[in-house]
Amino acid sequence: MDFEINMPEEEERLRKAFRTKVPGLTVRFSGTGRVLEVMDLSATGFAVMDKERGFAEKQTFEVDLLIKDRLFIGGAAAMAMRVLDNGIVGMNFVDLDRQKQIKLDKLVLEVQKRLIALRKKKREQG
Repeated sequence: MDFEINMPEEEERLRKAFRTKVPGLTVRFSGTGRVLEVMDLSATGFAVMDKERGFAEKQTFEVDLLIKDRLFIGGAAAMAMRVLDNGIVGMNFVDLDRQKQIKLDKLVLEVQKRLIALRKKKREQG
C-alpha cells in the first residue's frame, strides 16, 4: 500500500488561521517606541498599517500587545512576513511560549464567539 504525505510550503500556510479585529488592540515595538493599531489578529500573527514604511521583510521585533493601553501580552517575538506597497505589514509570532499562546487563543476565540452571536441575532431579527 502506497501513500504520500505532503506538507504545505510556508506560502501555502499563510492565512490559515481565523483573523479578527479586536477593538482597542495596539502593538508596541520595543526598541523603537512605535505603537501602531492592530488591523487584524490571529493566533499566528497580526497586521498593522505602517504609513512611515519602516519595516522590511524578515525583520524581527520584540513586541507588546496592548488592549486599551493595558498590557495584554508582553515580550513576544514577531517577524515581518509581508510588507506591501500600501503600507500593510503582516507579522507572524515567533516561538510564543505556551502561556502567551493560550492567552492569545482565548482572545481570538472570545472574539469569534461574539461575532457568531451577533450574526445569529441579526439573522433572527431580519
